[in-house]
Amino acid sequence: MNIAGFQANSFVDFKNNIAAVVFVSGCNMRCWYCHNEHILDTKDLLDEEAILAQIKENAGFLDGVVVTGGEPTLQPDLIDFIKKIKAMGLLVKLDTNGKRPDVLEKVLVENVLDYIAMDIKAPLNDYYKATPSTKESTEVLLNSIGLIRNSGVPYEFRTTVIPQLSLEDIRTIAQTVKGATALYLQQYNDSKGIHPHEPDFFVEAQKIANEYVPTFTRGL
Repeated sequence: MNIAGFQANSFVDFKNNIAAVVFVSGCNMRCWYCHNEHILDTKDLLDEEAILAQIKENAGFLDGVVVTGGEPTLQPDLIDFIKKIKAMGLLVKLDTNGKRPDVLEKVLVENVLDYIAMDIKAPLNDYYKATPSTKESTEVLLNSIGLIRNSGVPYEFRTTVIPQLSLEDIRTIAQTVKGATALYLQQYNDSKGIHPHEPDFFVEAQKIANEYVPTFTRGL
């Protein structure tokens, strides 16, 4: 695994669990607001065995491990890494952008995940608002959404509500995952000098999205 960052414990990244967080390098999207952009192309990697040893040492104080990025499904040894975590008796949460449904399916077949979070960046036909330098396939993203919904693994979909997203965009996103267990609307952090939506926007956005899917907010 190309591990570019590690957080020994987190109380917010894995719902109701204390978790270590493993950040991998590499991504097949280039979202303009990415808060992990400094690790996407880094060659300054951490030693996998050292990270596993630290997780094992802390296992008595942890509930699980979050594998995030970057994009974990780009890692050829993702399943092997997850199995090493599971062998410690820990839960595993996977964060993904959904662009590799073929890999996601292989991970799900192995039955090694305890939670999945998939980012939905924007309405599927308007991903340019979030990741202008990459072209997204609506079919690919829908495949991942379907795999996650039918997996039997607890999951969530989540959208970082960047300023370019309108209330109608939120409606479209909610319609895309209609009937799912949860959609989280996350506040965009102003790191580029572009101001986020006001709290009133989130009140209306949550009301609209709740017509289609149980919707919650984060980071307000």
